[in-house]
Amino acid sequence: MIWKPLLAAQSRRPDGLIGRMFMGPYLDRANRRINSLVYDELSTRAGQRILEIGFGGGELLFRLAADLGAGRIDGVELSPTMIAAAARRARRLRGAVRVELHRGGVEALPFADASFERACSVHTVYFWSSLEDGLREISRVLKPGGRLVLGFSSAEALHDEGWAERGFKLYTPDQITAAALDLGFATTGLAQRARPGQGHVYALSAVRQ
Repeated sequence: MIWKPLLAAQSRRPDGLIGRMFMGPYLDRANRRINSLVYDELSTRAGQRILEIGFGGGELLFRLAADLGAGRIDGVELSPTMIAAAARRARRLRGAVRVELHRGGVEALPFADASFERACSVHTVYFWSSLEDGLREISRVLKPGGRLVLGFSSAEALHDEGWAERGFKLYTPDQITAAALDLGFATTGLAQRARPGQGHVYALSAVRQ
């Protein structure tokens, strides 16, 4: 389909008028089911510092911020368009929670070692230059005992939909679990929900040891 190359590029890094007017709402709507799954698996508490990598439209980022009450949530995003939209939204927040936004990617997170109790990312593993390097960098910024939750879709469904041809790197739950274990995480579970006609979405939980 002629729209898929454009959607693939915008999913990686929303940009321009399309990114500003369409991609934020589209990502929030398309990711609602998996965002909810990741939210449930994070098990956040007031006062924690939380990281979301590749927050896109911001639906999960601001849901976490609203429930956190007090504490700090940091969002890292490659797209200046999405950062600008999130900054406008952050200015309307009330309460003691802080939302800090940063431009960057998983390969070089702009934080000190052991900064976070929780970290999450939804539908970004397809774009990482290296699954292992991304997990290693997340491990670096998590505190011992900190929890990572990764959200991703069925590799089979994404393949059948033609996303591998558009540059998406596809992983099975077993592949991501194995990579996390090799880097010293302890995996604590794999939650999943069906997407009608589109396979499953997954939320893999792993704890930094």
